[in-house]
Amino acid sequence: MASLPNHPPRNAPGEPRRPHRTRVRRNEPGASPGTFFTPEGASPTSTYWMRFDAQRCESGQLASPTDLRQLVDPQPGEVLWLDICGLADRDWLQEVAARFAIHPLAIADIANVPQRPKTEEYDTFTLCIAQMAMWHQEALHIEQVGLVLGDRWVITFQERDEDGDVFEPVRQRVRSGKGRIRAGGADYLAYAILDAIVDGYFPLLETVGSHLEDLEFAVLDQPTPETGRVIHELKRTLLLLRRGIWPLRDALAVILRGDTNRFTAPTLVYVRDVYDHAVQVVDMVETYREFAASLMDVYLSAVNNRMNEVVKVLTIISTIFLPLSFIAGIYGMNFDTSKPGNMPELGWPYGYELALGLMLSIALGMLWVFHRFGWLGKPPREPR
Repeated sequence: MASLPNHPPRNAPGEPRRPHRTRVRRNEPGASPGTFFTPEGASPTSTYWMRFDAQRCESGQLASPTDLRQLVDPQPGEVLWLDICGLADRDWLQEVAARFAIHPLAIADIANVPQRPKTEEYDTFTLCIAQMAMWHQEALHIEQVGLVLGDRWVITFQERDEDGDVFEPVRQRVRSGKGRIRAGGADYLAYAILDAIVDGYFPLLETVGSHLEDLEFAVLDQPTPETGRVIHELKRTLLLLRRGIWPLRDALAVILRGDTNRFTAPTLVYVRDVYDHAVQVVDMVETYREFAASLMDVYLSAVNNRMNEVVKVLTIISTIFLPLSFIAGIYGMNFDTSKPGNMPELGWPYGYELALGLMLSIALGMLWVFHRFGWLGKPPREPR
């Protein structure tokens, strides 16, 4: 996993991998509007492009920022998709902003991660900020994706290149020409990208739901400290997913309200479907969060019950030995035994055996009384 600022350090050998911690922006207070910074450890910038229309599709990778100037503007019916991965090269980002007339405030929102998912309308383009979630190296991986939609072009900005993304099905559809993605225009491509981001939450939630079901049986059967740790990690995972999908749902609602001018009426029908998927993800996240919270309560109750059982056993043992210690203490006192009658039963031939028998009778009698009152617990019922 790439080392980025405000990410947790690598785990020690043998430790389970944990999801990212909440990241905090490190922009300097009082900076001028549109200023963006390069995070320490940011991934190198790579740019991939696809140009397609209803009949053909071309793709490639740009070697340097100057290659952007050689890209021919898409003709009517064509769509250009630039996929920029990595935010380390400021010159590259500035060249993209100059080439496509992206406002400095928009490019600052893209570069200064993390941002809250949102949709903003500018004169020549529409900006969408989203959070992409996926599993990477057995850990939850969340990164920001900036999407800029123009009349005939779409630009996506990803934080990293080496960790992969959820856009490969979209690329395959563009290459194969299946569906209406080639003939749908730039706004339809933007819809497909947003749809891939939202649908990427479903496999994560299915995995989380499967873990929660397994933990439910573990909590009820034999909870361990590891069980509590896993429940806590799942709660943190769900919190991170909630922070990504809730504002993304609101950003999709802005598009549906018609506050943007670059999504046509036919494409808005598909955007409504993405919004429905986002609502489903929100419902699943909230349901699993409540489930995880209830599991944590059950886990704590089970731990307390086990502690109470241990204390109960120790209390019963102490209670049984209390009268025995009393008897042993009496006969262990130092008295003059040369004179008969000073201490009863000392002269009996079988006094020792009788004292032990009395102690055993008292112990058994107390156990019987505890059993009658149900203080020893009831045996489990046989299944019918």
